[in-house]
Amino acid sequence: MSPTSPTSRRPAARLALAGALMAGAMTLPAANAAADALPELRDPAAAAATWAAGRLTEGTHAGGDHGLTADIVLGLAASGTAGDTADRATDWLAENAADYITRGGGEGTVFAGGAAKLALVAAVEHRDPRDFGGQDLTATLLGRLQDTGRFTDAGTTGDMSNQFSQSLAVLALERTGDVPDSAVDFLASTRCADGGYPLSLRRNPDRCTSDTDSTGMAVQALLAVGSTADAEPALDWLEGRQREDGGFGYDAASAPNANSTALAVQALAAGGREDAARRGETWLRSVQVGCAGAAADRGAVGYTEPVANGLALRATAQAIPALAGQALGEIDGASSAPDTEPIDCTPDDGSAGATTGQPGAGGAANGADADGAANGNTSDGATANGADAGATSGTTTASATTDGAATDGTTDGGTTDGTTATGGASDGTTGGSTSTGTTTSGATTSTTTTGTGPDGNLADTGSSSARPLMAAAALFLLAGCAAYLIARRRRGNT
Repeated sequence: MSPTSPTSRRPAARLALAGALMAGAMTLPAANAAADALPELRDPAAAAATWAAGRLTEGTHAGGDHGLTADIVLGLAASGTAGDTADRATDWLAENAADYITRGGGEGTVFAGGAAKLALVAAVEHRDPRDFGGQDLTATLLGRLQDTGRFTDAGTTGDMSNQFSQSLAVLALERTGDVPDSAVDFLASTRCADGGYPLSLRRNPDRCTSDTDSTGMAVQALLAVGSTADAEPALDWLEGRQREDGGFGYDAASAPNANSTALAVQALAAGGREDAARRGETWLRSVQVGCAGAAADRGAVGYTEPVANGLALRATAQAIPALAGQALGEIDGASSAPDTEPIDCTPDDGSAGATTGQPGAGGAANGADADGAANGNTSDGATANGADAGATSGTTTASATTDGAATDGTTDGGTTDGTTATGGASDGTTGGSTSTGTTTSGATTSTTTTGTGPDGNLADTGSSSARPLMAAAALFLLAGCAAYLIARRRRGNT
């Protein structure tokens, strides 16, 4: 028989066929890996805005929490979406402005941080700060300006104003052209020797303790009014405190969290520190529930991990402007699209995936309770008696921090109702909150149960279950081929 005859080529052909099938069986999982991998969120800021808008009670407020509702309005405006929802939420804030400014203390009581935050929201939404729900917010703030240039509270509980109060007042009054030079000078004068800014506004250089949140707020206010020279040392300080993964903790001892990182990213972006801002934004995306998460949770930004639990609404609200690359002094809701954007999880080729619409509103979602204590903390508290932040390290009480307790991380300053700190003073949602997201007053949570993948997103739940099936199918095919070859050989031998 010739070496090149058809009969002599059959064993080689059969061997080649078997080898090809075996190779196919071994490479099927790899070949389908790309198909299994879910896409990234097309627009992280818009997705976060859509998720947050869907958590508003009756589509208007965050479970009665004024500060958190204001943060969500600012976030929606920064995303350029959900303009109608922002309008409704702003209407609610206007209707309840008196309660927020006085903190329920009645006439003559002024919470400067709350008044400043409402004034900023009014300016962003192109409402009149001089007549916001019948309140002249501009006059209220200027009426609390001391000769030193500091904005203070007025009330029976004493002065609890802090760096958030000062920074928000400067940001708000800059929008209307009413910011006094003395207010800016006072803010700049509070900088610590290391370049950062403290929470407490008490004059005690020996106890001037810089923290991420206060520095992020102060830098945004200073840059908004053009005080770049006073902001540069603080920007250097922020860059020096950034972790290798891009995130920021409230202080050097605390783990990175979304609220502190967001404020730092906004400040860095406004100050032209693009690389550091980009790294921080990447960290924020790593704790955002992506397309691998449950459809109802997609877009939410977790406090320290991509989980839509009781801390997520406040974390998401503050993260939206950072994800959108906008500082507080730049947000403008005038041109926002009226509706939320669907959360797009469709692959680029359009062959698979899903688009998630806005979740239905209703109920105080994700831990926001009816009395305004959302996610284990209030968004309108203040430091106890304006005490020095330098004494706060590791000192908290069950319902409020003492000695200059940190802010609530929602950009209006305050004590942390029911949130403890790990390794330092807690800001409620910054600085290591230990809350597990337990809700109160009928509030709902939406906690994902899948783990986190190596990229920071939820585990790729759509791929692991399919691969064993594909491998089994390949093995069945290979076994069938082997049986066919054996049968052919037997027939050839008879």
